[in-house]
Amino acid sequence: KTPEKLRPGSLAGAVKAPLPKALRPQLATISTAPPEGGDWLHEIKFDGYRTLAEVGPEGTRLFTRTGLDWTRRYGRLAEAFARLPCRDAILDGEIVVIDAAGVTRLTALQEALSAGSDGFSFYAFDLVYLDGWDLQQVPLIKRKALLAKLLAPVVTANSAIQLSDHVVGEGAALYDKVTELGLEGIVSKRSNAKYVQARSTTWLKTKALLKGDFPIVGYTTSEAAGGLAALAVGEWVDGELHYRGKVGTGFAADDLRSLLHRLHPLAAPEQKLDREPREIIAVRPVLTAHVHYTARTRDLSLRHAVFKGLREPEMTAAAASERTRLITDADLATIWVTNPTRRLFGQSGPTKLDLAVYYALVGDFMLPHLINRPVSLVRSPSGKVEDIFFQRHPFTGMPKSVASFESRNSEGEDKRYLTIEDARGYLALAQFGVVEFHTWGCRQAQLEKADRIVFDLDPGDGITWRNIVAAAFEVRTRLEATGLTAFVKTTGGKGLHVVVPIKPRQNWKQIHALTSAMATAIAAGARDTFTTNMSKDSRRRRIFIDFHRNARGATAAAPYTLRARANLPASTPVNWGDLESIDAPVDLNYSTLPGLLDKNGDPWAAIAAAARDLASSLKLPK
Repeated sequence: KTPEKLRPGSLAGAVKAPLPKALRPQLATISTAPPEGGDWLHEIKFDGYRTLAEVGPEGTRLFTRTGLDWTRRYGRLAEAFARLPCRDAILDGEIVVIDAAGVTRLTALQEALSAGSDGFSFYAFDLVYLDGWDLQQVPLIKRKALLAKLLAPVVTANSAIQLSDHVVGEGAALYDKVTELGLEGIVSKRSNAKYVQARSTTWLKTKALLKGDFPIVGYTTSEAAGGLAALAVGEWVDGELHYRGKVGTGFAADDLRSLLHRLHPLAAPEQKLDREPREIIAVRPVLTAHVHYTARTRDLSLRHAVFKGLREPEMTAAAASERTRLITDADLATIWVTNPTRRLFGQSGPTKLDLAVYYALVGDFMLPHLINRPVSLVRSPSGKVEDIFFQRHPFTGMPKSVASFESRNSEGEDKRYLTIEDARGYLALAQFGVVEFHTWGCRQAQLEKADRIVFDLDPGDGITWRNIVAAAFEVRTRLEATGLTAFVKTTGGKGLHVVVPIKPRQNWKQIHALTSAMATAIAAGARDTFTTNMSKDSRRRRIFIDFHRNARGATAAAPYTLRARANLPASTPVNWGDLESIDAPVDLNYSTLPGLLDKNGDPWAAIAAAARDLASSLKLPK
């Protein structure tokens, strides 16, 4: 492809001159916020080493900002400039290494330099000299346009040389986006500015803010502010809530009204935290604020915090189906708990009454997945974390409405196991501090034949929530290619469960062998993503596909069960279409989930009808 004619001498301000022997890069002045106005252009600030690339007849040399020649240290990077359609040039830019998430990290660059490896990229953002013409007096916007023409023949998605693009105006919007992406910051430049070999005020750099999600623990009011003045936020640390300061800016007029309306009924005077100012009206920590801030104080409070919205889960309406009422008013009348205000975890967690109310509200959705299945329980009888324990056998004082049955375990011993036969047995367990329900993948009437299999996707170190979501879709694709129907739910932790309803035909030994083969085939097709080896070393930056829950007596967290963790997150069935919109699975918890289900219905209403024969799935497509 013939490059567009460059003609640097046609630009106003271009001066005919030999290639400079030495050049110092223009430097930016630190700013607290991006400048406003259409006469500024804004670029992403890269996390790398500032470099001047000097292209000449004898090749390209790469100079640091202090004038050191580091060409050899960057391996073969200099060779990429040979394809530029010019005789000589000086390009200003940044040398970086891009990580797997597409983000530049200085640590990655330093590691690559130490290892003597390649993989470097040069992001060009200015053109100072081209083919006998000094361009320092040319307005920046014209220099960048010429730079884009120069690079056009060589820049591809994977090329070592890239153009650092910009936006004109809209600096605040780019700044917010950069903060959300966790990038270094932005550099703002006057579009008509000349190139200055010094630090200047025509180039400004604004470091990105920190970001975080914090539970709202209270608020203050002000007539002048229209009611709501500020939010008080906290942070969970080892199951306890700690005060982290006030957020008083960033609210739109609609935010002030809607937030006050939602916070007022959550008032909880007994919820006061240490160091929380007296004027704060304490609330139950069930809403989460997304916040930008500059730093933390010595006591970990947020500095210059700005409200950016609520982090809230959303669920789309399930396919229309009539809701079957499994819990009657008479059942609800039987709920009785002692010490209803006793906190389950520490001094700031949900109460025993919160637990009972949750299970009453979600019972119509949860019971179809519990009734007549072997069940194990996680109990918190004292409210102390150290007293939480797993219960799979009948216990002293157990409600008469909770049933049990006898079965032989893998050691050949006859043991009695628990099962729930109706709503009364289910509701009675709140009195005994039952926080979690775990079920076998079969009905009690057919103990030897599974009707559900579970692939537990357990992320290793270095795996993000987005990684685990993408992995779940990969597993779904592989399973559905065999004719199976896959459903998905959060675990209440960091992972996901992909659940498949099957016809109860194979015994447990066959089920375990089949699911082992399926998990192994999935992992073999994506070795960089999955592993079936549970050792910690093999799981680093990979996802363990745990198929061992598909064995006789093994359990998995039941759909809609709460988990014994701060703020009681739930193992929540979701539509596949909703999965990608979830920012944090902990938002699906004892407080938020009942309302979402009541509004949108059960995303797993069709799971029983979707059962297929597992035998045909022994061979997965490659």
